[in-house]
Amino acid sequence: MSEHGNSGTPEEIGCLESIETLYAYLDGEIRDPADIAKIEHHLGHCRSCFSRAELERRLAVRLRAAGSQQAPDSLQERLKDLLRRL
Repeated sequence: MSEHGNSGTPEEIGCLESIETLYAYLDGEIRDPADIAKIEHHLGHCRSCFSRAELERRLAVRLRAAGSQQAPDSLQERLKDLLRRL
């Protein structure tokens, strides 16, 4: 992925490429500034992809928060019982 000429404007990407790289982008796995710029440029111009990115970002935040909480004792006991039966 490279930038166009001397304009400094990121190369255009489509929705398919944006969605295919969305999780890596949101997880901070994309390191190349040119690739980041392309995704951010697309998200800045495509309402559909921006909405998807926001949904995924907010979901990840909620999942991380929920993952730090301990399940109630009653649920833990039910799960242990279920596992013993397997």
